[in-house]
Amino acid sequence: MKKGIIALNLMLAATTAGLAQSARGAGYQFDVQSVRAQGSSNAGSAEAADPSTIFYNPAGLTQLDGTQSMFGFTGVDPHSNFSYSEATNGRGQAVSPAGSGGHYAKQAVIPHGYFSRRLNDNLVVGLGVFVPFGSKIEYDDDFAGRYYGSSIDFKSITINPSLGYALNEHHNIGLGVSAQYLDVKLDTKIHTASVAYASCLAGGGAEADCTTAAAGYDGQPDAMARNAVTDWDYGFNLGYLFTPSDDTRIGLAYRSFIEHELTGPTTFTIPDSLPGGSSNPINIGIATALANSDTLVNLTTPETVSLSAYHQLDLQWAIMGDITWSRHSRLQKIEIEMPTEQLPDRKASHKTVFNNSWRASVGASYQLDKRWTLRGGYMYEQTPVSDSSYALTVLPDASRQMYSLGLSYRIDARSTLDFAYSYLQLKEAAVNRTDDDYDSSNGSPGTLRGSYRTQVNLFGLGYSYKF
Repeated sequence: MKKGIIALNLMLAATTAGLAQSARGAGYQFDVQSVRAQGSSNAGSAEAADPSTIFYNPAGLTQLDGTQSMFGFTGVDPHSNFSYSEATNGRGQAVSPAGSGGHYAKQAVIPHGYFSRRLNDNLVVGLGVFVPFGSKIEYDDDFAGRYYGSSIDFKSITINPSLGYALNEHHNIGLGVSAQYLDVKLDTKIHTASVAYASCLAGGGAEADCTTAAAGYDGQPDAMARNAVTDWDYGFNLGYLFTPSDDTRIGLAYRSFIEHELTGPTTFTIPDSLPGGSSNPINIGIATALANSDTLVNLTTPETVSLSAYHQLDLQWAIMGDITWSRHSRLQKIEIEMPTEQLPDRKASHKTVFNNSWRASVGASYQLDKRWTLRGGYMYEQTPVSDSSYALTVLPDASRQMYSLGLSYRIDARSTLDFAYSYLQLKEAAVNRTDDDYDSSNGSPGTLRGSYRTQVNLFGLGYSYKF
């Protein structure tokens, strides 16, 4: 039992420590929640071979004996680049300076941990802790698209107590509840001369006079907005597992959406060198337009429905598959409300117009001997991005393919090590943005046209222990 306590403490410590960075799957989901599942490109949802079934299908808990724990990490090594053909600011001028933004997708380590315990012949309980969503994007300071977003640090954690109940020999059900925490920091650069022009117009200036006045702000450093918002909220997941024989399992699972109301401060940074000093009416207008405030962002995470199957062909070979539908269409825009006393309706609204999407995986495993098991799998996943006009610089996304290899090494009757490697290839993704989705009182982000290219290496390491 002492070993079990140590294992559980390590699981929780690893899960907490790894939240410094996050990576994402389609949209802003992170697909891999188990190193063993990663080895088959998430095709093994119905295998129910370890406590990670808490995430994939809680009914699979009924297939586990005794008390078990597992924890692991997935290292994310992305290679990304952006190229642009056009980038203008809110005054229609070419963005200057303007660069490609460097390797914007950052390395990350994503943890997960699970624990299960059989209470009787029918009932098994468990606890999962994992990172379901996230993004870590940071562009160089001269990024041509910085007026649409220059960095995001999106962290999450879900705590998911669950239970599985065997109705009879063939039918099993599962239920889990989720406490989910989101922490989002978003930085956006703002073209100072564009805000000066908008402030002049808001003060009653003529268009020609405001154009002349704004020209005096050309060459000023960018202003910047930082939104820092957090929220805890709750959801649930359900599962059903049909076991027509000892060799075959068919699963159906549902994970609910969660409605978040994220709150926190928005802090603006304004250049110190604005012409005319603090008494300049345009500068007073800029300070009013870019005043610090409290912030509200409503975000509903997507629900998912999965159908999966697993079949043991013989003593060595098994095949498996999974189809998952995600309701990304709940996210049609990201609206950041930043009211002040002078501007009670101030907000930045970024259209997303996400579509629902599908993910399909197939995989196989081969038990080489009593200690070694080999795995492999392929996954194709649609992007929810409906059109390049709604592509987000802080959530660049495209449809993807994942090729995976994995292996398990059984150390002894209680302990197993899991290893996995995946290569994730995203299609080239276009961006074609204009400023029709942004509140003009905060300045216009202008135009951005270009494309993203991303490929990712995923390295998984996990450890399982049976008490």
